[in-house]
Amino acid sequence: MYNNITDFKPEQLLTLTSSEQIKAYVHPTRIMLLRLMAKEKRTISGIAKENGVHPANITHHFKLLEKAGLIRLVEKKDTGKNLEKYYRAIAYNFIVKPEAASGGKKTNKKALALLILKDNLSSAVKTVKDDDEDNVLALLGTARLIPEDVGKLTRRLKEVINEFKECDSAEGILYSINLSLYPGDVDSTTTPGEEIIL
Repeated sequence: MYNNITDFKPEQLLTLTSSEQIKAYVHPTRIMLLRLMAKEKRTISGIAKENGVHPANITHHFKLLEKAGLIRLVEKKDTGKNLEKYYRAIAYNFIVKPEAASGGKKTNKKALALLILKDNLSSAVKTVKDDDEDNVLALLGTARLIPEDVGKLTRRLKEVINEFKECDSAEGILYSINLSLYPGDVDSTTTPGEEIIL
């Protein structure tokens, strides 16, 4: 039988070193969930109701956080209709340090960054609705770049992210943006300079 943990207190600070923990943490929705659960024990249905979303939209986030050990089940309550599960974040604050990975195996930060983008996009694919068609922009292009141009484009992409953040409004609809610049194989169906717009 499950014993409720009423006196559980999160750690003040936790350093995330494993790829699994970092991938679970570095997602806007999961960071928000961790902040809420650091303050007090919370349920999936309670958070979903507060944010005007269906519980199914955040259940997979809870599962990833629990699997990575970033949240823990601290209480179960039988409401008569169902069993409410209450979770807490294991820390109030988190620091990401992939280079501190245990076991002496160095984490490939660049690969990890692309995996995080992949996870964010996979999450968006699961929640996008048919009527979101006009609100989703996907651009993909290839080009052969010299190092000087890579640096110049990197700075411009950072400026776009900063401009995006400056547009944040409490009355707005939540949007995510993913920008990435990385070396890749030339696809036989895409010539350098060709752009795919979806």
